[in-house]
Amino acid sequence: MAGIQNLTKFSFTYATHASYEYNILKRQMVSSSVFKTFYETSDNALVFTDKEGKIITANQAALNMFGYSKEELISLERKTYLDTNDPEYQRLLQERAVNKGRLTGVLKGIRKNGNCFPIQVSSMLIQNDDGEEVLGTMIFDISDQKNQENTLIQLFEETKKLHHYEDESRILLDNVLDSITDGFFIVDKNWNILFWNKTAEKVLGKSEKELIGKNLWVEFPEFTSLQEHINYEAVVGKNTSIRFREYFPSYNVWADVSVYPTEKNFSVYFKDVTEISNLRTFEKLERDVLEMNARPENSIEDTLSFYLQELEKLHEGMICSVLRLVDKKLYNWSSPNLSKEYIQAVEGGEIGPNKGSCGTAAFLKEKVVAVDIENDNRWVDFRELSKREGVKACWSLPIIDVNNEVLGTFAIYYRVVKAPTAEEENTLERAKSLLTIILENRISLDTIRSNNLKYDMVSLATNDLIWDWHIETDEVIRTGQGLKTLFGYEEEDVNGDTDFWNSRIHPDDLKRVLARQNTVINNADTVYWEDEYRFLKKDGRYAYVFDKGYVIRDKEGNGIRLIGATRDISDRKETEALLLELNTKLKQRADELASSNIELERFAYIASHDMQEPLRMITSFLQLFKKKYENQLDETAEQYIHFAVDGAERMKKLIMDLLEYSRVGSNKDNLTEIDTNSLLQEVKNVFFNRIEELKAVINISPLPPIKGNKTQLFQLFQNLVGNALKYNNASVPQIDISGKEENDHYTFSVQDNGIGIKPVFFEKIFILFQRLHHKNEYSGTGIGLAICKKIVDRHGGKIWVESEPGKGSCFYFTISKKPEEFR
Repeated sequence: MAGIQNLTKFSFTYATHASYEYNILKRQMVSSSVFKTFYETSDNALVFTDKEGKIITANQAALNMFGYSKEELISLERKTYLDTNDPEYQRLLQERAVNKGRLTGVLKGIRKNGNCFPIQVSSMLIQNDDGEEVLGTMIFDISDQKNQENTLIQLFEETKKLHHYEDESRILLDNVLDSITDGFFIVDKNWNILFWNKTAEKVLGKSEKELIGKNLWVEFPEFTSLQEHINYEAVVGKNTSIRFREYFPSYNVWADVSVYPTEKNFSVYFKDVTEISNLRTFEKLERDVLEMNARPENSIEDTLSFYLQELEKLHEGMICSVLRLVDKKLYNWSSPNLSKEYIQAVEGGEIGPNKGSCGTAAFLKEKVVAVDIENDNRWVDFRELSKREGVKACWSLPIIDVNNEVLGTFAIYYRVVKAPTAEEENTLERAKSLLTIILENRISLDTIRSNNLKYDMVSLATNDLIWDWHIETDEVIRTGQGLKTLFGYEEEDVNGDTDFWNSRIHPDDLKRVLARQNTVINNADTVYWEDEYRFLKKDGRYAYVFDKGYVIRDKEGNGIRLIGATRDISDRKETEALLLELNTKLKQRADELASSNIELERFAYIASHDMQEPLRMITSFLQLFKKKYENQLDETAEQYIHFAVDGAERMKKLIMDLLEYSRVGSNKDNLTEIDTNSLLQEVKNVFFNRIEELKAVINISPLPPIKGNKTQLFQLFQNLVGNALKYNNASVPQIDISGKEENDHYTFSVQDNGIGIKPVFFEKIFILFQRLHHKNEYSGTGIGLAICKKIVDRHGGKIWVESEPGKGSCFYFTISKKPEEFR
């Protein structure tokens, strides 16, 4: 850039230049700033050298053409980038000396990769007020033109060889020249037309038949601008071709024109480069729109209006419009050249099939082209509106974001019946793409602003201290009222103190907090940091706080920001301390109860054991008494003895059941893997005689293996099966036993067809000493089901019954898969 800044001090001193571009320079370069802009943005290569050919500076187009960086190009000798052995090079040097520094000609350029290519150069001397001179050169890559020239030369050579077959040669040459896809014609030195190919007919609208022999300037007066470039005597004298680019307003066409002289005529080749020119115009417009959209002071409506109006300039008669889709309705975003009445009529229009071009496009998510609105069914409901507006064609494209959601529509109207040309199709697609970008960008910005507003409102609503730490700059932004309400600090207490927070963390906590924070930030796999510590409030007291933050990382995984919130948890900490003290007391009480239970179990065992001895003595002496005085006792005495013996036996049974009940739970560690199917076979064997006596049927489904105390589980099944046999008056008692595995436990059931139980007694039967029948009806102590419940409890399960009087009962119970946790 330093080179161009120095060169802007120079001014052009010569009035005559060798190329059309220099004529443009002569007319337009009125200031150093204009020259600098031209230099930087020109699509043509511009190179400035000293008189020895050492490069001083070159623009970007030159760097692109030769493939060097600016530093590389400046260091090169002339022979590195030009073929100095070319005779034409020596001739042009002589011409420059004669013409005081000006020259125009064709040379061979050399790219960085070693490839040679033809270039057309136009150069002149430039000097400042002090008389310092440099050589300014404009360079054109004419590879394409050279190839075309070679092709034409070859065609002419072939024509010469076949000259003696004049008629046949003429036909062949006409066919060949007509096959060229670009325009081509031949004129004599007086500009009378000798040949006019098919492409020239198509582009310029006149046939060869009506033009042959007629003067070019008479038939096409709008071509007079060509006379500035073509001088027959000069061109023929130099025997060199001429190339230039010119705009023809009558045809709205930019063309690259090449003129090849012979002794008698000119061969003129022209190529339509309007598309290339328009492409560059389009690219510049897109850059301007993106730049405009990036400026926060510009509204989206301003940006859209500017863009649409510039698009309309590219195509005569085009009218552009952008509508926004909100809740399946379309609203005007920008329509700079549609009437207010039309805009108001379509405002809030629903989307759907046959809703005009825009409503249908938004509904179908695809392009809709209405070439003739009057006869297009999709416009049935809007024909009167279109007539009042005077539009007869409308093409619409939906603007769709990355989530396949329709943002709006982009439409083009014409006041004539019209289908889109290929060029207009290209405009539609490019415009839609750019509109998608700027609308997504603006909507994203609006969303961010909305989120920021919500963030600010959350900060006001919460009592937490919200903070944002920029790790690289160590800048911390704190929002919300938490700093004052929680800790008593004002903003002025924080401002300017970079160590404000860390200096107030309790010294005993600081090292741990910083270490944990650094570990999280430096670990790319973690996104959250949280910690609890003590923080010094303004009143001198410490508060317990809970800090939690989210780590934002760059593409390399480095932590760049930490956003989070700080909460005062002092009340929670006090509650936790109280709960801890309470839990300690409860544990002590539980230990005392456990010790008491052990003593009670020992007492029950000793008591029940010692109580059996007097009962045995009573029973024995009563039996001896009955035997000794058997013949002397009457029926009443024998009945009394029977009552006494029976009572002693029932007392013994009661004591034994109490002993069993007390033993449940005393053996805490005796847990083994149990084959439940084998266990049930052992239970059946215990009741073998009873089963045979009652002719009972016991069905056992396959049961899952479980973990537990085998003795207790045997007793559990024994009590349930025994009750099923006892409380049964069916002719054939039937007992069905099944079990299955659940997520965290096993479920078993023992079902019978016995006498059943009333629902009111479902809970009562599991309580110690609770009996539902008189001892004369069914024997028992009322302890069996209480033992069952205690065994199930000790295995982390529960037990319940489902029953109906006269229809049997089904006892269910569960066993935990981890019974050791409940013992």
